[in-house]
Amino acid sequence: SLSGGLYSTILTYLLVEALGKENVACISFDYNQRHDIELRKAKTTTKHLGVKHKIINIGFLGDVVKDVSAMVKGDVATPNVEDILGDPQPVTYVPNRNMILSSITASYCEAVGFNTVAMGIQAIDSYSYWDTTPDFANAINDIFALNRKSNMQIITPFVNMTKVDEIKLGLEMGVIFEDTHTCYNPDGELSCGVCPSCAERLAAFEAVGMTDPLNYK
Repeated sequence: SLSGGLYSTILTYLLVEALGKENVACISFDYNQRHDIELRKAKTTTKHLGVKHKIINIGFLGDVVKDVSAMVKGDVATPNVEDILGDPQPVTYVPNRNMILSSITASYCEAVGFNTVAMGIQAIDSYSYWDTTPDFANAINDIFALNRKSNMQIITPFVNMTKVDEIKLGLEMGVIFEDTHTCYNPDGELSCGVCPSCAERLAAFEAVGMTDPLNYK
């Protein structure tokens, strides 16, 4: 699953390097997210890497959660990072998103003859979202194990890595960081620089000792 974000993009490069582009297919989702620029970034990355790419419209999800989630187009304001510190389920959470996305991705994989879903969940995400934890991935794998024919599984290569670790890995693989997007509330091509995702991204690049190549307001 390729959102077009920084870390799913790094994961895509890693999979292509490890498995070959012919053994990798990417799927992205349009759920009426505020940051739909990420879908254009995903297209750019898959074209560059030469891998199959499918965008699936699941706008129903955006409609269902628009009154509670700041991640979709609606009236819920995007918070700054200070607003969500200590909140176990902040308004940047999209109810059951990863369960829905992993199910659809598994359906796509089974239909085209693949048997592995790669998720870019990582250590710090588990502080905020229950559906980015190792327990979540393990539980989904228990469900997939009920399949009587397909040996479907979720893998989480980054689950014990920090964002800094991932950026360093991206540098080693030559990831084009300009072809990624992270901001929850962009203004065209400009990232806001103050939302939780921007704050974490900027801090990670600073820790690596480099300037994030994206443009910020």
